[in-house]
This record gives sequence, structure tokens and C-alpha cells, in this order.
Amino acid sequence: MRIKTLKVSKGSVMLSVVAFRQCALRSKHCGFAGVRWVSNSCVLLKSNAPRFDEAELLSSNLTSRRYAAKKPSKDYEWPDRSMEEMEREYRDRYEKFMKLRAALQGLLVVAGVGIAATTYSKWPQIKGWWLTKDKRVDDDTLEKLVKKKAQRSAAEIPVVLGSEPGFDVPGLYYWGELGNSGKKSSQSLCFPRRNSLFDGRYLRDVCLSKVNGVPRHLAIDDKGNLFEWNSKELKCILPDQDLLSVKVSNSCAYALNKRGEILVVPLASDDDRLRHISQKRSWLMPWKSYTVYDFKLRTNEVFKGRSEKKIASFDTGREHLVLISNVGKAYACATGTKQSDNARSRGQFGLPTLSHFDEFPSTNKLYEIELLNNGLSDEKKVQKRKIKQVACGDYHTLARDSNGGLFVFGLNQYGQLGLPILYDIEQVPYPKVLKRFNCYFTRDADVKCTDIRCCGETSFVAMTTEATDDVTYFAFGNGQFGELGNGNFKNSQSEPTPIKALDAKIEEWSCGGSHILCKLEGGDVVAWGSNDHGQLGTGKRIKQGKPVRIPDILKPGVKTTQEDIDRTKLRLNPQQHLATGEDFSCIYWRK
Repeated sequence: MRIKTLKVSKGSVMLSVVAFRQCALRSKHCGFAGVRWVSNSCVLLKSNAPRFDEAELLSSNLTSRRYAAKKPSKDYEWPDRSMEEMEREYRDRYEKFMKLRAALQGLLVVAGVGIAATTYSKWPQIKGWWLTKDKRVDDDTLEKLVKKKAQRSAAEIPVVLGSEPGFDVPGLYYWGELGNSGKKSSQSLCFPRRNSLFDGRYLRDVCLSKVNGVPRHLAIDDKGNLFEWNSKELKCILPDQDLLSVKVSNSCAYALNKRGEILVVPLASDDDRLRHISQKRSWLMPWKSYTVYDFKLRTNEVFKGRSEKKIASFDTGREHLVLISNVGKAYACATGTKQSDNARSRGQFGLPTLSHFDEFPSTNKLYEIELLNNGLSDEKKVQKRKIKQVACGDYHTLARDSNGGLFVFGLNQYGQLGLPILYDIEQVPYPKVLKRFNCYFTRDADVKCTDIRCCGETSFVAMTTEATDDVTYFAFGNGQFGELGNGNFKNSQSEPTPIKALDAKIEEWSCGGSHILCKLEGGDVVAWGSNDHGQLGTGKRIKQGKPVRIPDILKPGVKTTQEDIDRTKLRLNPQQHLATGEDFSCIYWRK
């Protein structure tokens, strides 16, 4: 039996329903069993096919009821709140918002500062990249860059006037920091320049120092008068005292005269100094007067023996002074005119009773360092030591006796005592023997110390043996700026390490705050350490981790290039000597 199919259009649902109904009626009259949808068509089935209605099968899934959302079991009610509670909630939300805003602003500020600091430190690289990012790096570009660098270096090299005296005329050459304000380029000298105020003058000693952050340089002329000077002024502040050497500690100058006395000269105030000055007339020549100064270290209270009458040498740190009498005894005192409120001992006096647990001592009161002046022999008997040399850092002290023994005491925060950096020996308030050099010599060698020096937080010792005349120089302590001279920039070095690149014995030392100048045998000068203000005299502001040669002094009336400077080296004669300060250095003449 044929099955008749009616096509239903996709365009309208109503037409499909009408077509379905027509098929259903025809099936009823014509004896067909039913109607079925197949691919949008109504298909009339034969009468012997199973009779069922798909609408009845799907009727259970259909509903004619209206949709209504499910209601909660309980009606929701807004809580009753007062105006104060709502205002408090608003303030809390506003406070949290402002804290979040402040945190975000802080992050932006920190990020901005970091970006600015990085840009400032990397500006040469950024500038070079920006200028050459669209250029081809060819031979012409490289030549231009080399020429520009040479021009910039030539512009930094000063031209000395032809009327200026030459290096063979006595005087004073100065380089390093000039002041405490302005840009670095305008307040520092990278090349030694002559100070015309000292032309033709011989000096006994020069001290480069700072008082309250301001440079206060001192000099003793060949007659023993004390002068204060800078680049424009030379002023005598203490005449007629026959001084030999001067050092500065805690805003005071300590000057040793020929009579073996140490004068205390306050620098912070002129009134404090003038209060101790008086004028007297000579008995032999009444028409002449001379200056008397009465502020001195009182040695009569501590000098005991008849032969112990005067001071032979001394050295100073930031807040302490250590001296040696003419019989080889060591004494220490606190420096300054008055004790600061936060003054605290760090063991630099060498007295167990003046440790960091005890009260800071009175200024300018001398104490004998008994544990340094006396020791135990092999038979456990007390024997006297003869101290030959002392050297003071900021807060530590080194001492050397006549037998070549080395003693250390004070602060050991950076290993400047040559001892391991441990909590229980960070501050050593009594002298300890330092013997950590034998590994650099043969087993049976008798190692002795022949020289000691100190920077602010760094120590230097010269060790030798009786079998040979060779000297090995060691350094230990803070080497952040290259002060150790071993090629490393270490914050702390407790193990003594040899100084590199020294091809001759050191004839003269001069240790500044964090840089060192040395005069070798033969007169050659080497320098190493910090160089932020050009205090090494190399013509550049690059710190050096090991000794380097210093170029020669610029000649008057001669235009010098960088190539000429690199080919020269500074050599001093026996009358020329070195002096260093915190950020400055100088050369002066001494008879």
C-alpha cells in the first residue's frame, strides 16, 4: 500500500499544525492507521501498523500552569538599624578604602623612586642606547664615540697656569673634597693642585680633618706654629709652641711639642681655644712677648718613674687617644672637650674596667694600659714590655712592642682586630696577642711585626722574619671600598691577607678614612681604596681594590692629554711627604 507524504514548510508552525490535522482526517476516512512526522513531513501509515499517538507520550512533560517562583519558607525582613550604626558602617568602609588607597599610593611612590634611582645609576647606558638605537654601528660611529670620550676626558683635565711654580719648589699640593655643598664635580679635585698659600714653605706636619662635617685642615710650619688653612686663607691659631705633630679627634686638635707635651686645642669654638691662651714677656728680652698655652694632657698623675718624663709618640681615633712615654709605656684617654650623651666605650682604651658595660671615661684623663705594659714570661713571671708603636682606627687600637709582638683591642665588628668575628669577641676591652701569620711563612720562622697602621675600620701590619730581610704586608677589617688592597671589595675580612701589587718596601704610610697612600722605596707613590672625591689622585673617581700608581703632577703652562697622563707616574724626593684625611690627600715639603 502506498504511503502519501505531505511536505510541511519550515516558515510557519501554524501551517505544520494544519497539515498534521489534514493528514489525520485523511487517515481516518481512508483507513490509514495513523500519522507520523518524518523530516518535516507527515507520513500516513498503513492500517496494520501499531496505533499510538506521540502527543500522548509527550503530554506528561507538558504543563499549562503559570510559572511562579518558589517562595522562601520565611518572609525576609530587613533588620532595623539606627542612624549611628549606619554612619559607623559608612565610616569603616571609608576608612578601609582610604587605607587601600594609601597603600597603593605608597607602592606607586616606591616603584617611582626605584625607577628613578635605576634610571639615574644607569643613565649613561640608557643615554647611549637611546642615541644609537636607530643608528648603524659602523666605523664612523665608533670613531665619533671615541673622539667624544677623548674630548670629555680632555675637558676634565685642568690646565695649570704658566706662572705657577713647578714641582721642585717647596709648597703643598692638595686633592680630594673641597667642601660639603654643591655638586660633586665642583667640590672635588681629581688631580693634585698647588695651594699658593704655602709656596716656598717647609712644614713639620699636616693634618687633614673634618669638624662637624666641615673641612678643618691644620699645618705646623718649620718654626712649630699651628696654622689652620683652606684654599683661600691661612691663619695662625697657636704660635710659639714649637710643635712637632698634630692629629684631630672629637673636634679637638692634639699637638705634640718638643718638650714631650700634648696640647689640647678645641676647634669647634674659637672662644674655647682663646680662653687658654695668654701672653708673657721674656726675662732676657723684655721687649719681646711670647704665647703661653695651658690646656695640656696631665701626665704627672700617671708618670711614675723618674726617667718617665715626656711623651714620645701618639695616635688618635674618633673618640680616644693612645700615647707612648719615653720609657715605652702606653696610656689611653677619651678625647674632646666634653663628654657626649651617647658616648659608649667599644674597648678601644685597652682597659677591662672601661668596657662597653662600664661608664664612659672622663675626657682627657689618662689611664695606664697595664695589661699591655706588662706580660707573663715563659716562667709565669710578670715582665715589663716596651711599647714601640701604636696605631688607632675609629674604635680599635693596635700596638707593637720591642720584641715584634702584635697586640690588638677594641671593636672587632668587621674583623679589624684580625680575630674571628664572633659575638663574644665583637668588642675586646683588653690587649690580645695576634698570631695568625705563620701560615704564610715557614714552620720554624720567627715572625715579627715591624710596622702597624690603621684606617677607620681597617688595619695594616708589616711582618718579617730574622732569617730574611723580606717584608710582607697584611690587611684585615672592612674592605668595602677596596681598603684591603688584595683586589677584593669585602665588607669584613678577619683573616689577615697579603696586600697585592707591591714591588718594593713601603717607606711611608698615610691612611685616610677609607683610602691609603704609600711612598715606596725609591719615591714611587701607590694608592688604593675609596675614590668618590678623587682622593687617590688618579684623575678619576674610580675606587681601587689594589695598589695603583699615581700619575705625575701636571706641569705649569703645558696642555696635557689623557695619554700623556697614563704614561707618567708620581715620584717623590726625600723631602716630600704624604698626608691624608677622610676624603682628601696632600703632598708637603719637610726639612
